[in-house]
Formats: sequence, structure tokens, C-alpha cells
Amino acid sequence: MILFAAAMTLHAGCGLAPAASVSGTFENVGNDTVPRFFHKATRLHDGRVLVTGGMTLQIFPPSLISLNRIATYDPVSRTFSDSFAPTGGGPATNPLLATARSSHTQTTLLDGRVLITGGHIGASGTNPGTATTSVEIFNPITGAVTPGPVMAIPRAMHTDTLLADGRVVVCGGGSNTWQVLDPITNTWSTQFFLAHSRISHAAVRLADFRGPGLDSVLLIGGGGSGPATMEFLNPDAGTTSLATSVLSVGVDDLGAAVLPDGTVLIVGGQSIATGNTVNLAYRFNPETDTLVSIDPPPNRPDGLSDHAVIPMGRYVALFGGEQEISGNDTELDYCAIFDSATNTWPFTAAMNRVHDDFPAVQLEDGAILLIGGGAPLFGNEAPTNLAEIFVPILPQPGDLNADGAINELDIPFFVSVLIAPESATVKQAAAADLNDDDALDGQDVPLFVAALTDR
Repeated sequence: MILFAAAMTLHAGCGLAPAASVSGTFENVGNDTVPRFFHKATRLHDGRVLVTGGMTLQIFPPSLISLNRIATYDPVSRTFSDSFAPTGGGPATNPLLATARSSHTQTTLLDGRVLITGGHIGASGTNPGTATTSVEIFNPITGAVTPGPVMAIPRAMHTDTLLADGRVVVCGGGSNTWQVLDPITNTWSTQFFLAHSRISHAAVRLADFRGPGLDSVLLIGGGGSGPATMEFLNPDAGTTSLATSVLSVGVDDLGAAVLPDGTVLIVGGQSIATGNTVNLAYRFNPETDTLVSIDPPPNRPDGLSDHAVIPMGRYVALFGGEQEISGNDTELDYCAIFDSATNTWPFTAAMNRVHDDFPAVQLEDGAILLIGGGAPLFGNEAPTNLAEIFVPILPQPGDLNADGAINELDIPFFVSVLIAPESATVKQAAAADLNDDDALDGQDVPLFVAALTDR
């Protein structure tokens, strides 16, 4: 192996690697058990997906209805069911929430239980209802839902962020307060205060931001008193500090994801000042408190909001949402993938279905499940039960023959690419550029050797 590496280093040519070849396909799966939007979903430790709450539409008389329904998606059969097979054995259950709710939060805890907090209850007519303090916990071992410790104040359209130590930070939802839940003791901290009230904002975990094992939470935008601001939360001290950087437009219903280098991608949203969606994107460095505008999602001149954001390592996928211009909503079938190594959007596509105000969950095999949400109906938005998966096709470093494995069969392809990079396919060049420096040269050799050794 050492002789092989040395030989390749001596013979390695040098060429530029083209942008990584990124694509994906959409595949319809079974329908959810009820049409709904403003619902939540998370993946369980056994790979299934738990879907809770939301609102559905009563046809006559026309009215929004809060849901207490819980469904489970099985990635093997690709179907949804109201019945749940407990992981601890025993007969199947048909779990329901004690409190029907929408626009709540849902988190799979480190011990496998699912935390459900707040949301709107009592939907009627066109009104989604009022916020609640209610908390419930689903236990997949028993398939049962039990009450959790109530929050200090009602919250809806708030955020929850799971920390590395298992605690959960719940923020905003129409207020300037936040709390931290310790799921081991089943207790909330006292209320802490934000610099600004926030609702429909974005929140991400900044891993090890204050030192090893010391996470922070970054809040971005949202309706309230600081829609263009960003705020750092210290969950241990209960303190916050505003970032110096501010968004160019104050927005809510935006999306954000942490990238591999620790910077944060911020995309889209709805202008608080005009009500119109914006086509803006930024990259924020929390270490230096610098915010840089980057190219926004392509082919979206009227912007987007309410979109789902799924990080996939180097790449980030965006799905659905809506655009709003002068009070006119259009639900979207839009999909785009961001490449954090190049600050570009190498892939756009149309989903099979329109999805707005919906959850998206990455499955264990890397596919992304898109569940229901709003779709156009006679000029209005109505809930659907339609679901699909997106199967991303991403270049795997070292897998030059694209067989899904890195082994000796890739060696001749790797040598050929280094010697004659101009003859390589886009996918081969992307797989051979193991250090992501957009060059094919000897610096990629030790990384390829390591990939072969570590397989």
C-alpha cells in the first residue's frame, strides 16, 4: 500500500475538479393516516418516524380542527399506521395525544422517548387556537403517551433544541422567555429572558461553542421585537447575548442549518415589514460574528418561507414551503441542494407533490421523508395526507466506480483520474477530490489510501 501511494504521488497529475455532481429522486410512499398541516415528526431510535398533531379541515361547516392523532411511518413497508408496535414487546397500541395541538415542537430525546411541547389548541373556523403550556411524552418502549411537566408559559410556533447532554432548550413562541428541560429529572429550569421576543424564528445548536461539551444555541430572526437580530444562548448560565451581525431584512418562517465547518446557513423567510417572502441567503460565522450574503436558492425570484431544511454533511437540502407576494400565497413543490464547499446550489428539482407547513425527516438510509402539509385548494391552503421520499445522490469521496463501496476496485479509476483529470467524469472527479480543494493532485492520495484502509 505504501508503494502504491508513493507511485501515485509520483505520477499524479494536477487538474481542477469540477463541481460535485449532486442529484436525487422523488418517490411516492403511502399516505399519512389523516390530512394535516402544522404537524410535527421525528425519527425514533428504531428507524420509524412518529407523526403527531397538526390541524385538519372540516368540510361542513368549514373549520380548522386541532388533531390529537399519532401515526407511525415504517420505512421498510413505506406505509403509515395509527397502530404502534412497542419496542418493549406486547400488543400494539393506538396512541393519541391527550391534548390536540398544532405548531408544537417535537424532539426525540437521547433515551428514545419523544418530547412534545406547547402548540396551538382549540382550532375553530380560520383560527388555529390559543397557545398552551401542555407537555406530553411518548414512550416507544410501551407505546404510551403520558403527561410531562408543564412549561411556565404558553408557547406556540416556538423552537426546541436538543443539547449534547440530553437537555432541551425551548425558546420564544410569542414571548421573550426560554427554559431548559432536564429529561432525567423531568423538570424545567426557571424562566430566562431573551433580548427580544421571538415567534416562528430559527434555532440551531452550536456544538462545543463555549468549550468541549459546552453547547450554545443560536436564535435567528422571527416575529417579535428583533426580526433581524441573532442571539446566543448559554444554557448553563441562563444568559443571552446579541450578535453584532444582523440580517439585511427582518424575517420569520426562515430556515437555518449548521455546516461542517461550524458556520450557519440561513435561507429565506417572510419579511416582517412587507409580508412578502424574500430570496436571501447568508453564511454566518458564530466564532467571528460575521455574516456574509451568498447566492440564494436559484429560480426563486419571489423567495420562499416555511421550507424544510435538512443538513446532509457537506450539503443541505431545502424542500417546499410557500411564496407570498402582496398577500397572495403560493404553495411550492420546490427543492434545492446547497453545497457548503462551493457556496453554490448545484441541484434544483420539483417534488412530486406540493408541501407547505409540513415536517421533513431524514431516515436511517439517508432518504428524506416529506409528510403532508398544505396544498392549494380553490385559492386557499388545505391539508393533505400525501407523502414522498427524496433519495439524494451525493458523491462519496473515494467511491470512483459508484458501486457504493470504497475498495480495491476503485484504485485504477483513482490512478486514471490523477494522471488524466481532463478525461474524468464529473462524478469521478468529485469522488477523487477527497480534500475538497477543487484540485486533483497528490494531496488527495493519502486521504484515498486512508479511505481504503478504514473501510
